[in-house]
Amino acid sequence: MQSKIIDQNKKALESLQQLGLSEKEALVYFALLSRKDVGSSKLVLATGLHKQFVYNALARLEELGLVKHILQNGRKKFSASAPGRILSLAEEKKLIAQNLVRQLQDQYVQTVEQSFEVYQGADALVSHELEMFRTAPIGTRIDVINALRGHYFSLIGEENEEYERIRAERKISVRYIGPESGRDEFKKMEKNRVLWEYRAFPGLSTGLVDMAIWPESIVFNIFGKPLLCFTLTNKEIADGYREFFEALWKVSSK
Repeated sequence: MQSKIIDQNKKALESLQQLGLSEKEALVYFALLSRKDVGSSKLVLATGLHKQFVYNALARLEELGLVKHILQNGRKKFSASAPGRILSLAEEKKLIAQNLVRQLQDQYVQTVEQSFEVYQGADALVSHELEMFRTAPIGTRIDVINALRGHYFSLIGEENEEYERIRAERKISVRYIGPESGRDEFKKMEKNRVLWEYRAFPGLSTGLVDMAIWPESIVFNIFGKPLLCFTLTNKEIADGYREFFEALWKVSSK
């Protein structure tokens, strides 16, 4: 029976192992997918595994939320959780990795004081922007100077909903300085967006460039042909640009 499960589900079994399951755990999970409220003895027969391996696999799968059990006449009967749980499992691993990156970053920046990255094209820019929001510490504040009004928001396009969901989830606030000509539009945006406030500055012009100041980096988006995104990571330089932003914020108005 074990070879039959493997032959029919080889690729899926390999994928489960890539997500952190052992081969035996993946086999037991697959055996349960087509069964409900079964005892461990039936799983031993279905998988061809030694009973101790089945017991160990069931315990591990329950820890991961991939398997659940009920008691019938004092004996455990097992069922598989809905496959959608696998997505949650993958997301949890991603969050663990993101937290680890943040923990290690403090040590890493001691040896790398500055980095510079370039992204070309709309898809690369949007992907980079969303990734920065996903990995930013909770409560991050971003200061933006943008004289181009609709360029950035039209570029985000269909990803805007995901952009706002991540921003709200991670409590990332935005202070936005735009041109006087966009004041009415900014008022509407402030009403419809959480943790987003604006100021308008008469005569503001930055050419085809907008700028976002993050806690330790600065992002320049250049809306030319090709579209380019430059990300400079250097806390001292970011702090200097933030001082400039503060001065501009104070003399701008709503």
